[in-house]
Amino acid sequence: MGIISAMEKSSSRFRTLLLLVSAVLVAFGQPTGAASRGCTIDREERSVLTTILQNMTGQSRSVLVVESRTDSSHFARISLTDLLSCEATSDLPSQVKAAPSGSTLFLSNPSPIIPPREQHELEQEYNAKLSEPCSIPVMMKGSKQLLFKTPAQVDEVLSGSDFSKGWIRFHQLFGKNAELVVFSRVAFDKAKQYALVHVSSGISADGGDGELYLLSRQNGNWAIKRTFVTWAT
Repeated sequence: MGIISAMEKSSSRFRTLLLLVSAVLVAFGQPTGAASRGCTIDREERSVLTTILQNMTGQSRSVLVVESRTDSSHFARISLTDLLSCEATSDLPSQVKAAPSGSTLFLSNPSPIIPPREQHELEQEYNAKLSEPCSIPVMMKGSKQLLFKTPAQVDEVLSGSDFSKGWIRFHQLFGKNAELVVFSRVAFDKAKQYALVHVSSGISADGGDGELYLLSRQNGNWAIKRTFVTWAT
Protein backbone atom coordinates (compact mmCIF):
# COMPACT_ATOMS: atom_id res chain seq x y z
CA MET A 1 0.00 0.00 0.00
CA GLY A 2 1.46 3.39 -0.99
CA ILE A 3 1.59 6.51 1.09
CA ILE A 4 -1.07 8.19 -1.07
CA SER A 5 -3.49 5.34 -0.48
CA ALA A 6 -2.80 5.47 3.25
CA MET A 7 -3.41 9.20 3.37
CA GLU A 8 -6.69 8.82 1.49
CA LYS A 9 -7.92 6.45 4.18
CA SER A 10 -7.18 9.03 6.86
CA SER A 11 -10.59 10.55 6.25
CA SER A 12 -12.02 7.73 8.38
CA ARG A 13 -12.48 8.91 11.94
CA PHE A 14 -9.99 7.78 14.56
CA ARG A 15 -12.88 5.91 16.15
CA THR A 16 -12.66 3.43 13.26
CA LEU A 17 -9.15 2.54 14.35
CA LEU A 18 -10.38 1.67 17.82
CA LEU A 19 -13.19 -0.50 16.53
CA LEU A 20 -10.83 -2.28 14.17
CA VAL A 21 -9.01 -3.87 17.10
CA SER A 22 -12.22 -5.62 18.11
CA ALA A 23 -15.30 -6.55 16.07
CA VAL A 24 -14.43 -4.57 12.95
CA LEU A 25 -11.22 -6.58 12.53
CA VAL A 26 -13.43 -9.45 11.49
CA ALA A 27 -15.09 -7.32 8.81
CA PHE A 28 -11.67 -6.54 7.35
CA GLY A 29 -10.73 -10.19 7.40
CA GLN A 30 -7.98 -9.70 9.99
CA PRO A 31 -7.37 -12.54 12.46
CA THR A 32 -8.31 -11.71 16.04
CA GLY A 33 -7.57 -14.99 17.79
CA ALA A 34 -3.79 -14.75 18.15
CA ALA A 35 -3.88 -12.40 21.09
CA SER A 36 -6.63 -14.37 22.83
CA ARG A 37 -4.55 -17.57 22.51
CA GLY A 38 -1.81 -16.04 24.66
CA CYS A 39 0.41 -14.35 22.06
CA THR A 40 2.45 -11.68 23.85
CA ILE A 41 5.15 -9.47 22.35
CA ASP A 42 8.64 -10.65 23.25
CA ARG A 43 11.38 -8.86 25.20
CA GLU A 44 13.02 -7.35 22.11
CA GLU A 45 9.72 -5.91 20.90
CA ARG A 46 9.06 -4.50 24.35
CA SER A 47 12.48 -2.86 24.28
CA VAL A 48 11.63 -1.04 21.06
CA LEU A 49 8.21 0.07 22.32
CA THR A 50 9.79 1.29 25.56
CA THR A 51 12.20 3.45 23.55
CA ILE A 52 9.29 5.04 21.67
CA LEU A 53 7.24 5.53 24.85
CA GLN A 54 10.18 7.17 26.59
CA ASN A 55 10.49 9.54 23.66
CA MET A 56 6.75 10.32 23.68
CA THR A 57 6.54 10.89 27.44
CA GLY A 58 9.68 13.00 27.33
CA GLN A 59 8.09 15.37 24.82
CA SER A 60 4.72 15.68 26.58
CA ARG A 61 3.35 15.72 30.11
CA SER A 62 -0.01 14.35 28.99
CA VAL A 63 -1.25 10.91 29.97
CA LEU A 64 -0.80 8.28 27.27
CA VAL A 65 -3.45 5.57 27.27
CA VAL A 66 -1.81 2.59 25.54
CA GLU A 67 -4.05 -0.08 24.09
CA SER A 68 -2.75 -3.45 25.24
CA ARG A 69 -3.13 -5.29 21.94
CA THR A 70 -1.23 -4.60 18.76
CA ASP A 71 -2.92 -3.14 15.71
CA SER A 72 -3.30 -5.17 12.51
CA SER A 73 -5.76 -2.88 10.72
CA HIS A 74 -5.28 -1.16 7.37
CA PHE A 75 -3.96 1.89 9.24
CA ALA A 76 -0.78 -0.02 10.04
CA ARG A 77 -0.33 -1.58 6.60
CA ILE A 78 2.19 0.87 5.19
CA SER A 79 4.91 0.29 2.59
CA LEU A 80 8.34 1.35 3.81
CA THR A 81 9.60 1.25 0.21
CA ASP A 82 7.02 3.85 -0.87
CA LEU A 83 7.79 6.08 2.11
CA LEU A 84 11.53 5.93 1.45
CA SER A 85 10.95 6.68 -2.25
CA CYS A 86 8.94 9.77 -1.35
CA GLU A 87 11.68 10.81 1.08
CA ALA A 88 14.35 10.45 -1.59
CA THR A 89 12.51 12.62 -4.13
CA SER A 90 11.23 15.25 -1.69
CA ASP A 91 14.33 17.43 -2.11
CA LEU A 92 14.32 17.46 -5.91
CA PRO A 93 12.20 20.65 -6.36
CA SER A 94 14.57 22.67 -4.16
CA GLN A 95 17.59 21.40 -6.07
CA VAL A 96 16.04 22.32 -9.40
CA LYS A 97 15.02 25.77 -8.13
CA ALA A 98 18.53 26.47 -6.84
CA ALA A 99 20.22 25.58 -10.12
CA PRO A 100 21.26 28.52 -12.36
CA SER A 101 19.00 29.22 -15.31
CA GLY A 102 19.99 27.23 -18.40
CA SER A 103 22.42 25.02 -16.50
CA THR A 104 22.54 21.24 -16.58
CA LEU A 105 21.70 19.65 -13.27
CA PHE A 106 23.22 16.28 -12.44
CA LEU A 107 21.41 14.47 -9.65
CA SER A 108 23.15 11.71 -7.77
CA ASN A 109 21.23 8.88 -6.16
CA PRO A 110 20.66 9.64 -2.48
CA SER A 111 22.34 7.38 0.05
CA PRO A 112 19.87 4.78 1.33
CA ILE A 113 18.58 5.32 4.86
CA ILE A 114 19.14 1.63 5.48
CA PRO A 115 20.78 -0.98 3.23
CA PRO A 116 18.39 -2.55 0.67
CA ARG A 117 18.78 -6.08 2.07
CA GLU A 118 17.87 -5.01 5.59
CA GLN A 119 14.99 -2.95 4.24
CA HIS A 120 13.61 -6.01 2.46
CA GLU A 121 13.99 -8.14 5.59
CA LEU A 122 12.20 -5.51 7.66
CA GLU A 123 9.27 -5.31 5.27
CA GLN A 124 8.93 -9.07 5.06
CA GLU A 125 8.75 -9.52 8.82
CA TYR A 126 6.56 -6.45 9.28
CA ASN A 127 3.91 -7.73 6.87
CA ALA A 128 4.05 -11.22 8.40
CA LYS A 129 3.69 -9.97 11.97
CA LEU A 130 0.75 -7.70 11.19
CA SER A 131 -1.41 -10.78 10.69
CA GLU A 132 -0.77 -11.88 14.29
CA PRO A 133 -1.97 -9.29 16.84
CA CYS A 134 -0.47 -9.84 20.29
CA SER A 135 -0.95 -8.60 23.83
CA ILE A 136 1.26 -5.82 25.16
CA PRO A 137 2.15 -6.15 28.85
CA VAL A 138 2.43 -3.13 31.14
CA MET A 139 5.76 -1.39 30.54
CA MET A 140 7.61 1.38 32.39
CA LYS A 141 5.80 0.46 35.60
CA GLY A 142 5.49 3.36 37.99
CA SER A 143 5.19 5.99 35.27
CA LYS A 144 2.32 8.37 36.01
CA GLN A 145 2.06 9.23 32.31
CA LEU A 146 1.24 5.73 31.07
CA LEU A 147 -1.98 3.77 31.42
CA PHE A 148 -2.42 0.38 29.73
CA LYS A 149 -6.00 -0.53 28.83
CA THR A 150 -7.47 -3.52 27.03
CA PRO A 151 -9.38 -3.01 23.75
CA ALA A 152 -12.60 -3.83 25.63
CA GLN A 153 -11.90 -1.15 28.22
CA VAL A 154 -11.15 1.44 25.54
CA ASP A 155 -14.22 0.45 23.55
CA GLU A 156 -16.41 0.78 26.65
CA VAL A 157 -15.24 4.35 27.20
CA LEU A 158 -15.67 5.39 23.58
CA SER A 159 -18.81 3.38 22.84
CA GLY A 160 -21.96 4.96 21.48
CA SER A 161 -23.07 6.59 18.26
CA ASP A 162 -21.83 10.04 19.28
CA PHE A 163 -18.05 10.01 18.89
CA SER A 164 -17.67 13.38 20.60
CA LYS A 165 -19.39 12.21 23.79
CA GLY A 166 -17.14 9.15 23.88
CA TRP A 167 -14.07 11.34 23.75
CA ILE A 168 -15.51 13.62 26.44
CA ARG A 169 -15.75 10.54 28.70
CA PHE A 170 -12.20 9.58 27.68
CA HIS A 171 -10.80 12.94 28.80
CA GLN A 172 -12.90 13.00 31.96
CA LEU A 173 -11.42 9.66 32.97
CA PHE A 174 -7.81 10.09 31.86
CA GLY A 175 -7.18 13.83 31.75
CA LYS A 176 -7.88 16.88 29.62
CA ASN A 177 -4.98 16.29 27.24
CA ALA A 178 -4.85 12.49 27.42
CA GLU A 179 -3.92 10.69 24.21
CA LEU A 180 -4.79 7.20 23.00
CA VAL A 181 -1.86 5.24 21.52
CA VAL A 182 -2.03 2.02 19.47
CA PHE A 183 1.09 0.11 18.39
CA SER A 184 1.59 -2.41 15.60
CA ARG A 185 3.89 -5.40 16.06
CA VAL A 186 7.61 -4.63 15.87
CA ALA A 187 9.56 -6.01 12.92
CA PHE A 188 13.32 -6.59 12.74
CA ASP A 189 15.89 -7.36 10.10
CA LYS A 190 17.60 -10.73 10.50
CA ALA A 191 20.58 -9.27 12.37
CA LYS A 192 18.25 -7.19 14.56
CA GLN A 193 20.08 -3.97 13.82
CA TYR A 194 16.92 -2.21 12.59
CA ALA A 195 13.35 -2.18 13.84
CA LEU A 196 10.08 -0.99 12.33
CA VAL A 197 6.78 -0.22 14.11
CA HIS A 198 3.65 1.78 13.32
CA VAL A 199 2.09 4.03 15.97
CA SER A 200 -1.42 5.48 15.74
CA SER A 201 -2.57 8.10 18.24
CA GLY A 202 -5.66 10.20 18.83
CA ILE A 203 -7.07 12.88 21.09
CA SER A 204 -10.58 13.32 19.64
CA ALA A 205 -13.04 11.97 17.06
CA ASP A 206 -11.39 14.12 14.40
CA GLY A 207 -7.88 14.37 15.85
CA GLY A 208 -5.56 11.49 15.12
CA ASP A 209 -2.51 10.53 13.12
CA GLY A 210 -0.16 7.69 12.35
CA GLU A 211 3.62 7.45 12.17
CA LEU A 212 5.97 4.71 11.06
CA TYR A 213 9.03 4.54 13.32
CA LEU A 214 12.35 3.29 11.99
CA LEU A 215 14.88 2.50 14.74
CA SER A 216 18.49 1.37 14.70
CA ARG A 217 20.62 -0.31 17.34
CA GLN A 218 23.35 1.95 18.71
CA ASN A 219 25.80 0.70 21.33
CA GLY A 220 23.38 -2.08 22.20
CA ASN A 221 20.39 0.22 22.66
CA TRP A 222 17.55 1.14 20.34
CA ALA A 223 17.41 4.70 18.98
CA ILE A 224 14.82 6.35 16.76
CA LYS A 225 16.41 6.88 13.37
CA ARG A 226 13.50 8.34 11.39
CA THR A 227 9.72 8.78 11.59
CA PHE A 228 7.33 8.95 8.64
CA VAL A 229 3.83 10.41 8.84
CA THR A 230 1.41 7.91 7.30
CA TRP A 231 -2.04 9.45 7.88
CA ALA A 232 -3.70 12.31 9.73
CA THR A 233 -7.21 13.65 10.46
